[in-house]
Amino acid sequence: MNSNRRTFLRGAGALIALPALESLGSAGLASQALGTGPAAVSNAPVKRLVTIGTYLGFHTPSWFPKETGAGYKMSKVLEPLEDMRSEFSLFSGLDHRAPNGHKNWSNFLTGKGTPGVSLDQIVAGKVGNQSRFASLQVTCGSAGEGRMSFTKEGISLPSIGRPSVLFKKLFGSESDKARLDYVLASNRSALDLVIDEARSLKKQISARDSEKLDEYFSSVRDVEKKVQKQRRWLEVPTPKVDFDLPDFDPVAPDLSLECEAIMYDLMALALETDSTRVISFLVPGQGQVFTIEGEKLSAGYHGLSHHGNDPDKIAEFNQVGKKQVTNFARFIRLLSKKKDSEDRPLLDTTAVFYGSGMGDANTHNNSRLPVLLAGGGYRHGAHHAIARDKETNATPLLGDLFLTIMESMGIGQERFVKASRNMNDYLL
Repeated sequence: MNSNRRTFLRGAGALIALPALESLGSAGLASQALGTGPAAVSNAPVKRLVTIGTYLGFHTPSWFPKETGAGYKMSKVLEPLEDMRSEFSLFSGLDHRAPNGHKNWSNFLTGKGTPGVSLDQIVAGKVGNQSRFASLQVTCGSAGEGRMSFTKEGISLPSIGRPSVLFKKLFGSESDKARLDYVLASNRSALDLVIDEARSLKKQISARDSEKLDEYFSSVRDVEKKVQKQRRWLEVPTPKVDFDLPDFDPVAPDLSLECEAIMYDLMALALETDSTRVISFLVPGQGQVFTIEGEKLSAGYHGLSHHGNDPDKIAEFNQVGKKQVTNFARFIRLLSKKKDSEDRPLLDTTAVFYGSGMGDANTHNNSRLPVLLAGGGYRHGAHHAIARDKETNATPLLGDLFLTIMESMGIGQERFVKASRNMNDYLL
């Protein structure tokens, strides 16, 4: 079956996108039972791109394995990915050859030190018309000075920082946002509003699709519960103090790790429902003081990243990094379990690029970037240490990896800013 037609359940004040169902391969049945968006039919496998960047990066000696090739020992920070090692490739040695510093973190997806079109927006220009949203830009709270997605004019795109806002954007009815607000606030489910349509649909689909639909609704409801939990925290009055609010979203910044997990759930649902095929997630790095495994860390996230080689601060910085990788690992596991319209794991048709434009926050160094590429149907399982060019001694470019990603998504481009090679030999 080949269908990229999106289907929805509609109720009073709710619009619930559905995962691809084999039983709805017929346009006739789909149009009878459901509202449908415009079809975008292609014989090629559906390709999607997710880019995830952590603003403060990682302690790179704890990130990079000492060994290369397929037999490398998983590093301390990457341990949560051990069971998924066959699903990603790790790269070391890649750079943008751009000036160092926080401000140049924004070059993460642009391939240069000044604003220019980012990888995600190039891809969105190719596949964005095939889904409800050409691309989604996501963060947690406020990204602060962080920027990651840029138009071809070099204009940065704003990110959605609240899970509840993203949820409503993905699953809310434009005609009745107020009702969905009421639904969430009253601990009801948006699914309640389409229950009659759902019951009618289940009479027309196969047992396998019915099971898939139940699993999907369960995922939606689980995310709703997490969003509702966060909303309750926002309603708790805060103490009155004589203090100027810092320049970040005041929505529980110390809970941004928890926010990450919810955003990943929503991102997986967005891909599963084909609401979008391009997502960029900027993981912010500010002064959050995290509590991990019941223990409050001794300093804020930003302070830990600027550890001054203090072993205690490095250890705590690694705790944050490992927790972030844990959230990421759970995300790609979700994609490996969810299926697309051809009954393929979403991870197989989704390229997931993860890492940071900061090589070493302690020294504000933007070289030797910690990055990996998961999914996408590439040849995975190894740590690739990319050597300097033997003739020029130039560092290899992250843009070379981007060229391979674009090529695999049908975007014929010989150069990405300064990059002109590719990583085909490592991945294809």
